[in-house]
Amino acid sequence: MALVQRRKGPNVVGSFGLLQPLADGLKLAMKEPISPSSANLSLFRMAPVVTSMLSLVARAVVPFDHGMVSPDSDIGILHLSAISSLGVYGIIIAGWSSN
Repeated sequence: MALVQRRKGPNVVGSFGLLQPLADGLKLAMKEPISPSSANLSLFRMAPVVTSMLSLVARAVVPFDHGMVSPDSDIGILHLSAISSLGVYGIIIAGWSSN
């Protein structure tokens, strides 16, 4: 696929493609930011941050190790449901700020 698009693929960038996410992140950071002319810029920039942070906070109750067990699973499910439902507000803020 990279040959058709005339770019370096993951098998060429670093060993086993480990540097590909770094190259993609650098490419994304170098692009020009696009924002609507009539947008409220502070809310428009804050909306993706709100959505991503709430999705990361929702993952806080998920155990990552074999020995890590949540002491009370009912509270964990309640926390996961509550934080997951708040993630919609980031999308609402993005639409509202762009007029």
